[in-house]
Amino acid sequence: MYIDRRLWAFTAGVRVRIAWTVLLGMLAVSAGIARLALLGWLLGRVLSGAPLAAVVMVATAVALLIGLRGALDYARTLVAHQTAARVQARLRQTIHAHVTELGPAHFTAARTGDVILSMVEGIQQLEVYFGQYLPQLFVAALTPVVIFAFVAFLDLPIALVLLVAALVTLIAPALWHRRDSVKSLARQAAFGAFGAEFLDALQGLATLKAFGQSAARAALLAAKSRELFQTTMGVLATNTLARGITDTAIALGAAVGLGWGVHRVQSGAMTLETLLVILMLGVEVFRPLRELRVLLHQGMLGLSAAQGVLALLATRPGVRDAAGPRADLGPLSPTVAFEDVTFRYPGGGRPAHERLSFAVRAGERVAIVGPSGSGKSTVARLLLRFYDPQDGRVLVGGRDIRELPLARPRAHIAVVHQDTYLFHGTVAENLRMGKPDATPLELESAARTAHAHEFITRLPQGYDSVV
Repeated sequence: MYIDRRLWAFTAGVRVRIAWTVLLGMLAVSAGIARLALLGWLLGRVLSGAPLAAVVMVATAVALLIGLRGALDYARTLVAHQTAARVQARLRQTIHAHVTELGPAHFTAARTGDVILSMVEGIQQLEVYFGQYLPQLFVAALTPVVIFAFVAFLDLPIALVLLVAALVTLIAPALWHRRDSVKSLARQAAFGAFGAEFLDALQGLATLKAFGQSAARAALLAAKSRELFQTTMGVLATNTLARGITDTAIALGAAVGLGWGVHRVQSGAMTLETLLVILMLGVEVFRPLRELRVLLHQGMLGLSAAQGVLALLATRPGVRDAAGPRADLGPLSPTVAFEDVTFRYPGGGRPAHERLSFAVRAGERVAIVGPSGSGKSTVARLLLRFYDPQDGRVLVGGRDIRELPLARPRAHIAVVHQDTYLFHGTVAENLRMGKPDATPLELESAARTAHAHEFITRLPQGYDSVV
């Protein structure tokens, strides 16, 4: 079945809740067994001509068991969704922390659409996997055994027939696991390609309009859409075939069990009441398997969508803190120096800088000028240690920044980008990116220093205006 050990690791801390979901499912199955057993006995008594007074208590018990079953199913569904939400929240926190560790250097070589789909759609697809598929897999595996034990007490041959049919229904889809996996991965790749192209088209809409390339981009999106349609149909075809096999096993098991039971009743080896009870339980033995069959497709889609999440988490940052404890380095003097720095971007041809050397002493102001592509921004990226040079050293306070914790030099460097990204929120919230605990007076002082206070106060809500 579709279980990934890497995804199972994310259930740490909620496995008790998953077990609780399975227990609630098994209690619901037990209530269903009792209900159907009583109902079968009740029908047998009615068909035998028993008076109403003799079956009222049993009918009342059946009604109560129906209510109990509904309450247990409701509780199981509630716990399952809460469990899935907790796992998803942990996944999002893990991915955010990992993305922050990867830094902007990693995403210059990655497509924004692919990353967004992995972080949003990939995690969303896992809700069914964690909340419903995993618990239902255990319930579907345990239910035939429980019902077999009960039916075997009534009639062993029919119990064996139902058990074999249930096991075939449970195991048969695994025969198509590899094919289903390949199809689902192809569909997820097509979905990611379409999403990435669509996002690129939206982000570059002005450029497409300006250069008259809207029709060409539309044709590309149409081709990606057709590919997504074809791969989706492939997944549905494979899933339909697996469902056909399970449905056939269920139908054959029920038919053989019914025929064999009728034969045993006619031969006097079984009473009619026992046959009706077994037939009712035959409905219950296959019910969890039918539910699992519905979830198998969603489980495979969740696994396929998770590949992007797992690939992102498996990516190692190009720049990391050195392992082992660090000695107290003390305060850093405000000096910067590049010594014979040679740096080439990953996958790049010529070096962005080759044997670059310069020094900036405390209190100096140095401007780095040059045409576009000459490496001005690269100097800032190396100084912030988004990358490490292939040769040479970058020194801050006389120390090689590779010997410093990543956060140390960044905490002492202020960057004013040419195109500053504004996060959704108020002006004050964006300003506090530089100092989260800044007071309103400190914000105003910083804004005045940057000559921004006047236009901020002209906004509708001043520092509380949403940008």
